[in-house]
Amino acid sequence: MTLRPFYWNFDGLDVAFQGRIPQPLVEALEAAKVEAQNSRAPVLLDWRGEAMHVAESGAKGGYAYRCDTGPTGATWFFGRNQNPANWNIRVSVKSNALACRGLGGVRAGLYRFLAAIGAQVLAASVSRVDYCLDFLASDIEAATGEAFTLNPTAFVMHSHTSRADHDDDAGIQMHGVSGRYTSVTCGKMPGRQVILYEKSREVRQKQKPEWWAHWNAARSTRTLPPLGGDETVWRLELRAGKAHLKERWGVSSWADLDDRLGDLFARALADIRYTVPSPTDSERCRWPDHPLWTAARAALTTDLGEMMTGAGPGVVKQVRRSHLRQIMEAQIKGLVATYAVARGLEADADLLATETAAMVRSHVRTDRDRFDAGRARSARRYRFIG
Repeated sequence: MTLRPFYWNFDGLDVAFQGRIPQPLVEALEAAKVEAQNSRAPVLLDWRGEAMHVAESGAKGGYAYRCDTGPTGATWFFGRNQNPANWNIRVSVKSNALACRGLGGVRAGLYRFLAAIGAQVLAASVSRVDYCLDFLASDIEAATGEAFTLNPTAFVMHSHTSRADHDDDAGIQMHGVSGRYTSVTCGKMPGRQVILYEKSREVRQKQKPEWWAHWNAARSTRTLPPLGGDETVWRLELRAGKAHLKERWGVSSWADLDDRLGDLFARALADIRYTVPSPTDSERCRWPDHPLWTAARAALTTDLGEMMTGAGPGVVKQVRRSHLRQIMEAQIKGLVATYAVARGLEADADLLATETAAMVRSHVRTDRDRFDAGRARSARRYRFIG
């Protein structure tokens, strides 16, 4: 069996924009920020048809305002400064957005959003790009004849790597559980990082159920069977930070990114390799690439670009909404049990249903203002999946 990633795509993007947002928007953001500080929760702002959650704090670099446009959107940072020659706007695109729309769709969406809010934009500077390739553990086992176990000692820095690249890639971080490694990170940001980790474990731990939808959407384009949700997925992630992009590769503009990104990532997989260690050869540089590494290099060489995208924004919202409903249902069921003890009720289904339904009905009818206010708060909080 020839090993191939079943999903590959851009996974992160940070961009700064030279320009400014209009003064009326600054004033609206300031008012929303003050409200967020008072309520200690993000505040929903609708501006010219664009919805965003305004946080109670900004960010380093002179950005007074931090705004979130939802799970398939981005985090925007805006400065108060009205001089368009300054870099007053920054954005960090979410992985869901890139999975849904690809790099080209996201890029167009950023400019559409900026135009919609009335921003003046003179130039763009790319400050971070992440790329990922996902492999099924069962596919790796089929290709190699053995179960895949992450081995930190199998990472090799290429012998032809320059001193500067050695500095750039200095250090290996390892994380594991139950006597096995689940993640190895080579390098540090804002330089370059190459990370191999168990993505499916992260998806379960951090409750990101939409990734199963992304993966199955990608698999359907290649007529591969859908995943059931209990599989193990290993992700190879390549990260290029600001220092690596600008100082090593001269990447700043979109044109620079389009011209050099393929070579940049190919160099990363040549400088840092995951190998099959040879017990009879002490020269680590001669150890052969692991089939996973060979497959990743082949994919980047032949297919770097828009790639296959995952599920659409509507599917992501539906999955998130279903997940929220499951969490709320679990909480309600747990509270009903506690309520029964507090009321001294027997564990009778009809009795409990009658009692709780009567309580809810009374609350909605007799305290309608409070209920409506609570529902409105929830609607604002979950605006982007409602």
